[in-house]
Amino acid sequence: MREKKIILILFSIALFFSVISCGKKGDPIPRGLPIPEDITDLTGEIKDGVLFLSFTIPKKNKDGSEIKNLEGFRVYKGCGSCFGVLNLFKDIKMDSQQGYTIYNGRLFIFDDDLQEGQAYSYKVIPYTRNIVRGNESNAFTIKWNAPPKPPSGLTKKEEDEAVELEWKKEDGILYNVYRWVDNTYPLFPLNSKPLAISKYRDSGLINDKRYSYEVRAVMEKAGMLWEGEGARIEATPRDNTPPGIPLDVQAEHKDGSIALTWRWGTEKDLMGYYVYRISDGITERLTKEPVRTNTFTDDKIPDSRYLSYYVTSVDMNGNESEPSQEQIIMLKD
Repeated sequence: MREKKIILILFSIALFFSVISCGKKGDPIPRGLPIPEDITDLTGEIKDGVLFLSFTIPKKNKDGSEIKNLEGFRVYKGCGSCFGVLNLFKDIKMDSQQGYTIYNGRLFIFDDDLQEGQAYSYKVIPYTRNIVRGNESNAFTIKWNAPPKPPSGLTKKEEDEAVELEWKKEDGILYNVYRWVDNTYPLFPLNSKPLAISKYRDSGLINDKRYSYEVRAVMEKAGMLWEGEGARIEATPRDNTPPGIPLDVQAEHKDGSIALTWRWGTEKDLMGYYVYRISDGITERLTKEPVRTNTFTDDKIPDSRYLSYYVTSVDMNGNESEPSQEQIIMLKD
């Protein structure tokens, strides 16, 4: 009886260490089945105040054949000084499409359960539907520090097909600007490298479409860039640029009316024209809605000695140009 109890205790201890240890002994590999190639580029980045882990998804087996039955990845995590003892952190199932993001062949996950001053280590092991387990990846180790706080004073300026953002600059801090697209979390900033200034202009946008932006502070620690949580703001670019001033405006007094003509503009968003009359120092717009031709006849002329006319261009967004050159008509000598 005592001998059986000792064997049971030893078996329990062995089972315990097989669970909490990573890479000591893998699952039995069925003979003849291909093994996924090694993951050698596991790395981490501090984004949005959390740790993002990423690695390249294997496409081949160790024998050079294509992986056709990759089921997922087991990600292990442990303290940085635990001598290789890692616990299962996440079991990523490729079919579930949850808990991860794939971009340019790399799989991204995040860890937001971290304590300041504590060191952490991570490894990844791929496995197939045939229960074939690959080798451990390289280890990624990091000592967690508090990322910078969100920038303050974030403002926007909505322009024609563009948005300009500005915020308060802090000494020793860089910045990343992110744009959300259809509520999809942005993995990478719009800027190619962290900004040393506190202003960013995003152009090539669609007018009247609402965009959501996030500006995050970045600082360098221990050879890495640490990015904190962001300040968010929404903006809608608008066409505030008026069309060109009407050219070649002509006015002619004929048969008790004034006939005006001008050259039609070339702007794609041109809606039409407003015609104005000045009589005895009073300016009056004669067209309630924009005229969609390049002619207009004023057949209700007032009893004045002089009249003058000018024309403005109007676009689809209601932007109005500066007045054309005035045309003066003498009605009485």
